Amino acid sequence: MAWRPDRYLVGGELDNTKPRKVTGWMEFVGLESRVTFDLDGDFHRDIRGAKIEFHGSGGIAANARQAAEYFRQFATHQTGKVGDMTAGLPPHDYGRSPYLEWYSDQNGRVVVELDSEQLEVVGTPIPYIESDPISRKEQEDNMKDYLRRAAEALRRERDMRSSGGNGAIRPGNDQPKDP
Repeated sequence: MAWRPDRYLVGGELDNTKPRKVTGWMEFVGLESRVTFDLDGDFHRDIRGAKIEFHGSGGIAANARQAAEYFRQFATHQTGKVGDMTAGLPPHDYGRSPYLEWYSDQNGRVVVELDSEQLEVVGTPIPYIESDPISRKEQEDNMKDYLRRAAEALRRERDMRSSGGNGAIRPGNDQPKDP
């Protein structure tokens, strides 16, 4: 199960102007501070080498109490690997709408899906003919690693319960139950 905090998103900015690095921030209802990013990897070719700014409807549609509960175990500094990050523009290496995915060392897989009007490309991306598509093999390996870590967390929870512990998943070990 992935974190899918779309409904709580207020806005954010991600920067891929440095090759193989994505940095930036996102703001969510339910968190007192911004979530900051220091991820390894690149955007897809439609926006590689640029920054993106985006906004959500979290400030309008979200219930603050539900949001705070949802983010109770969410880290406000995210490190890890870039998954599929695209604005959904040509050459359409991955979908036709904005999709922001990362594999967090702290929280596992996180996905934010947006509508096209919610995202703006800032700067000029590297021309897509000058760079290779994101390796599907690398993305497959990212997913396998995520699933392996999730299975290990579930195994630890099962072992703890069978030995008399409370079985609570510790922060950073797995994903929340969706409210």
